[in-house]
Amino acid sequence: MTRSTKLMTLCAFVFGLSFASAAFARDCVTECKRAAIAQCLLLAAEGEAEACYTADYSYCRVACGIVLPNG
Repeated sequence: MTRSTKLMTLCAFVFGLSFASAAFARDCVTECKRAAIAQCLLLAAEGEAEACYTADYSYCRVACGIVLPNG
């Protein structure tokens, strides 16, 4: 293979890896939130279930390795 073909192949591979890791992170955050909501619903007093759906579950992003820049 020529040098440019190898470079293009490497770029395509890295591009594919970035999509795969983004999909994994999204699924991880979704599952984390589902589990947290389920746990909250088990512990919520009667009439307080709505708070489980509006709570801040941003710790799921950190637990899944998603670090957002401070801004």
